[in-house]
Amino acid sequence: MGTTGTPTNLTQGSGTRGGIGESTLRPDGILKVTGEFAYSSDMWHEDMLWGQILRSTVAHAEIVSIDTGEALATPGVYAVMTYDDLPTEVKNYGLEIQDTPVLAHGKVRHHGEPVAIVAADHPETARRAAAKIKVEYRELPVITDEASATAPDAILIHENRDDHHIGHVPHPNIVHRQPIVRGNVEEAAKKADFVVKGEYTFGMQDQAFLGPESGLAVPAEDGGVDLYIATQWLHSDLRQIAPVLGLPEDKVRMTLSGVGGAFGGREDLSMQIHACLLALRTGKPVKIVYNRFESFFGHVHRHPAKLYYEHGATKDGKLTHLKARIVLDGGAYASASPAVVGNASSLGAGPYVVDDVDIEAIALYTNNPPCGAMRGFGAVQACFAYEAQMDKLADKVGMDRVAFRQLNAMEQGTVMPTGQVVDSPAPVAELLRRVKAMPLPPEQQWLTAGEAADVRQLPGGLSNTTHGEGVVRGVGYAVGIKNVGFSEGFDDYSTA
Repeated sequence: MGTTGTPTNLTQGSGTRGGIGESTLRPDGILKVTGEFAYSSDMWHEDMLWGQILRSTVAHAEIVSIDTGEALATPGVYAVMTYDDLPTEVKNYGLEIQDTPVLAHGKVRHHGEPVAIVAADHPETARRAAAKIKVEYRELPVITDEASATAPDAILIHENRDDHHIGHVPHPNIVHRQPIVRGNVEEAAKKADFVVKGEYTFGMQDQAFLGPESGLAVPAEDGGVDLYIATQWLHSDLRQIAPVLGLPEDKVRMTLSGVGGAFGGREDLSMQIHACLLALRTGKPVKIVYNRFESFFGHVHRHPAKLYYEHGATKDGKLTHLKARIVLDGGAYASASPAVVGNASSLGAGPYVVDDVDIEAIALYTNNPPCGAMRGFGAVQACFAYEAQMDKLADKVGMDRVAFRQLNAMEQGTVMPTGQVVDSPAPVAELLRRVKAMPLPPEQQWLTAGEAADVRQLPGGLSNTTHGEGVVRGVGYAVGIKNVGFSEGFDDYSTA
């Protein structure tokens, strides 16, 4: 095996450290600070080929034809594969719903969807060959939001859905729906002295981990494949990869390579299957490394959202009710959308006591890029809305914004809208009190007499085109709630 070092034997020095109250030695720490740690993009194998992915240039279209002839004729190219070259009848994968094609078939559903893969003796040769593949598209109307996704005559993103969520959604372009109702919101609203409504828009975010996706697939003598990959979930990857390759799981041997950050963005597959397919097709090791541009296409993002919130409060500041609707854009494929919907709905009331609740959360299928796991996992979108609501409510009631939150903060024994009894939560009210008691940061005099100060002393220095002229700076307070471990009924477990 001619690969460079991978994080398999990383422990430095001898002896064991780490008694109670004593810091343990980080096994990869010395290698990282000395620059010797092998990230997945550092891997190498003798006689290695380079893989490249051709992605769609349109968001929604029928594939009329694919011509790979010129690419195959390129010197140095060993293989070009499309959907028709896949070795088994299993041609889709997915974390919760197996709706994501390994390579597009019949149509593409988002800009950047993989259409063909190439293996060549040099990365530049692979890129040039991929660019020579001719794909003819017949463009279709694009679904981008709830109105276009759920219209009576809307084009279906997935025409023949048969997943277990389809029986619980009002439209096939809704991936999943999670309602949570407790008490009687209409009756509780009558007790409110103040009602605040808000509509909030939350944009897409990218994990932007420092190390873009990369992996190395090596064909084995037993007909299997050894895959060295930077990922978050080897066991889940394996369950999705093996069926597409037509191999038993024990012939797909996976080794976790050096991971340069993840934050949820590596929970889904990226090039894992593509690298294995090319390695098995050519009989040679194949390495694929995304550049930053391709990385944005190659993994899921945080769901953009529209959030509609209504809160009521008494003149004393106690919350009376919450009515909320959370619409998440899941993009073209399901990824982790069902679980993200569950999280957004379950945590949609925030860390506050409110007895009467009506929350609905949905995720849409659209022709936008697929969205899935990212730090916070649905809780972040909801937090943006309910914290804006808390500020508005406090102002309406005439209370200090921190005091309003303290008055309504959950505590030991609080019953959440789901019926879960909160056990050992963070002391929200006390934390707010302590934060409020801390001195505010000093005022910064960035501008002097209407003119910029020495630009070398300003944030961004000489590289900024503006230095905040006209910007008002302030300090705000906010609280959020997040699950620990898995969520949405998913059992926590540990395996090896």
